Amino acid sequence: MRLRSLTLEQFRNYSSTELLFAPEQKLHLFHGENGSGKTNLLEAIALLALTKSCRSTNDEDMILWDATHFRVQGMVEYVDSTMKMLECVFQRFPRRKAFFINGVRVSSTQFIGSFPVIIFLPQDLSLFSGPPAIRRQFFDRVLCQVLPEYFREFLQYSKVLKQRNALLRRIAQGMLKEIELDFWDEELAKAGSVLILARLELLETLNVTVREELLGFGVEWENITLSWKRSTSERSFDLLKKEFVQCLLHHRARDRALLYTSVGPHRDDWSCEVNGRNIATFASRGQQRLCFLALLFLQLSYVELRCLQKPIVLLDDVFSELDCIHQECVLRMLEGYQVFLSTVHSRDIFGGCIWSVSEGRIQAEVLPKK
Repeated sequence: MRLRSLTLEQFRNYSSTELLFAPEQKLHLFHGENGSGKTNLLEAIALLALTKSCRSTNDEDMILWDATHFRVQGMVEYVDSTMKMLECVFQRFPRRKAFFINGVRVSSTQFIGSFPVIIFLPQDLSLFSGPPAIRRQFFDRVLCQVLPEYFREFLQYSKVLKQRNALLRRIAQGMLKEIELDFWDEELAKAGSVLILARLELLETLNVTVREELLGFGVEWENITLSWKRSTSERSFDLLKKEFVQCLLHHRARDRALLYTSVGPHRDDWSCEVNGRNIATFASRGQQRLCFLALLFLQLSYVELRCLQKPIVLLDDVFSELDCIHQECVLRMLEGYQVFLSTVHSRDIFGGCIWSVSEGRIQAEVLPKK
């Protein structure tokens, strides 16, 4: 699979831009100063995969200043040579977001998965030491793309969670009775159990080869494991759903006091441990970066296996703290994939297509592979 073209209209700092990606060029480097718009291009590509920004929670943030809407289009070619035009449009007033495949409007659940990507962002470097939400997102970003049921239940879980939290506030105000929570507990447990089991399956898949992947980066850690920390323990759907409902009931008094739901997959966490020690407590920043890259490559293999397509790889300033040896190692491991990366640093080790970005203006040049 490869992206053949990208068209932006009123998106971030681009009023109207079209990029054409030659099929023979797999590596594309967006090169320019900070603030020139390099990451905006990666964000636009990711939007066609994730249905939302990989950087912001607010769609309005992606609209060009003083504009009323944005439009992102991408032509995608698949391994069987079929083509699809993917399009995302968002307008400010009235607030509306729409997705199209070959000009036909589709729902977000029908759209996602059409164009799988793997993403590295600078904020991902806090994967091991940052808040649990970052680590949950690391799994959700992949699972939503490869498992349609996961994305549907993820949306449903978010909706039910919001309803349950609103209900807790109304109970505290004396407007409703506690028994009203029973229905929402069942609904939350039903959707949440799907999320938990899918996350566990992915975690176990990564665990199989994470040590070997790290060895490829020169990191020799024995007994490295990914461990999921959750409020439940069952592994089958029916038993897990029943356990989840009991867990919600057990913590109901606390939830009523806190006015929000304190247990569930939205509060779960995972860690990367070596001999039982969390790497966030002893690994250097460089080691954590290499560990993250190892997990990223494992995600890449997982998505390819699930989708039977090579996903697109998006790397934002991934090389800023890697020496030349590790930079070349990463590029070598990505051979065969279409890769879009951004950097402000030297272009010397890169071949392929270099896109010079400056204040929303883009110019391409092709360099020979080193």
